[in-house]
Amino acid sequence: MTKEASLKFHMNLGMLIRTAHNSMTEKFVHNVYDSGLNISMDQWMILGPIWHLESPSQKDLGEICLRDKPTITRIIDSLEDKSLVVRVPDQIDHRIKRVILTNAGKQLFYDVLPIMEKTREEVRGDIPEEEIEIFKNVLSKIIK
Repeated sequence: MTKEASLKFHMNLGMLIRTAHNSMTEKFVHNVYDSGLNISMDQWMILGPIWHLESPSQKDLGEICLRDKPTITRIIDSLEDKSLVVRVPDQIDHRIKRVILTNAGKQLFYDVLPIMEKTREEVRGDIPEEEIEIFKNVLSKIIK
């Protein structure tokens, strides 16, 4: 493959991935807005790992969500402002801040789950499960 063809392939692939991501984000934001809930895609992407890990550190969240420290701090600040999470010092190392969902945060998480599922179904449309799995495998290979 020539350098020009390689560059064109990567630009097209990158643009396709970015456009797909933007489309999914737009549908999610629209569905959340229609439901009357108040959460952004960035906040949702942090809320899930907090729920799953129960009390991750901010550093853990940054690594899991592929976000830098200032971005994670900003998102957690916004979740804290909405009383959805609290930061607490780690019991062993007080320099580490653990992030914990409040009851309101847990409720919002459960309220958003069906909206996320609806968004996934809308985005997926009639694409067969086999094609979705192939796509996920290809993306995983690109990431490695």
